[in-house]
Amino acid sequence: MKSILVLGGGFAGLNAALAAVRVAGTHAEVTLISREPFLTIRPRLYEAEPDSLKASLSEPLATVGANFVVGDVTAIDPLLQQIDLADGRFLGYDRLIVATGSVLRRPPVPGAELAYSIDERASALVFDQRLKQIAVLPAPCIAVVGAGFTGIELALELRDRIAGHGGHAEAARIILIDHADVVGAELGSGPRPAIEQALAEARIELWLGVRLSRLSERTLGFADGTSLSTAAVVLCTGLEASALVAGLPGPKDGDGRIVPDAFLRVPAAPAIFCAGDTVRGEADTGHPTLFSCQHALRLGKVAGENAARDLLDLPLLPYRQTRYVTCLDLGRSGAVLTAGWDRVPQKTGMEAKAIKTQINRVLIYPPNGSREELLAYSEIDLPQGGSATTGELA
Repeated sequence: MKSILVLGGGFAGLNAALAAVRVAGTHAEVTLISREPFLTIRPRLYEAEPDSLKASLSEPLATVGANFVVGDVTAIDPLLQQIDLADGRFLGYDRLIVATGSVLRRPPVPGAELAYSIDERASALVFDQRLKQIAVLPAPCIAVVGAGFTGIELALELRDRIAGHGGHAEAARIILIDHADVVGAELGSGPRPAIEQALAEARIELWLGVRLSRLSERTLGFADGTSLSTAAVVLCTGLEASALVAGLPGPKDGDGRIVPDAFLRVPAAPAIFCAGDTVRGEADTGHPTLFSCQHALRLGKVAGENAARDLLDLPLLPYRQTRYVTCLDLGRSGAVLTAGWDRVPQKTGMEAKAIKTQINRVLIYPPNGSREELLAYSEIDLPQGGSATTGELA
């Protein structure tokens, strides 16, 4: 039987496997390989209790009849069409979907590898243990490096997390640091007033327009020669594609992501498709995909569908994702919901917070249900009046 391998058990990988099973049916065996036996709910790792932020991979895969292998992929050989695992095993494939995600891009300064992060569940657990230790201090100081989406959400959650550990939350000193001159620079000006108001209400210190010269888990050195001692330094400094992607042939973007064709296929290795944070897809005309769960979910569905279609000699579907929204958690101040690539605010405060809670606690989780329900979930929605051949995917 033909074989479709899916590398990575994140949002893109799971959706790719479900879609591949739906299209391939009994014509191919679908196997998902993941380093961990569960899907980490990564968008929530800024929250308390990171150990709970996971969901089963084996249950939905078993329900639809896909195989599941826990293993660490170390290499991909496009010529032999096989992948190597750390334990010495190797598996061949007829079609491959690479959905191995992204990793934290640490600042290129000495000691950056020592600082805390919340990029992965394991690192988020380590930071949470440190937070529990320092919560008992009279006035703990925590520096969050990176005033982007994740840094803002973490900084605004920290007082409640310190309180949850029985600590002196209101006396804590929380500093948000970035080399940009504004917070949320990549988010644009639309949501910035709501962000700045929330940070002010939470008494978050903003150190903007500064450059780092060195780091550790408790200290920061700056380009002007000054330094800062803290109880913890945690990095939220952006993402880059996983190291495995570097070994694939063909051009990559500045974040190490594969530049695919319109069908998410690797042009230099046409048996390989990419999804999620491994690929720079064209979400909408002139707008590349972002490192986001929102894009990963659809990228996975399209890559899985196309890998199976390609194997069965069916027409491929071009990837598009014309609808784009953001919902940024603002802690005690609620949230801000924006629409469109220019991020025009739609809702703020507790009304937006209710939407954020629904997204974080319901919508991004893998579905439960019968085989038919799971496969229906993997369908790619088309706009009203559209068809799979028009390329106008919603």
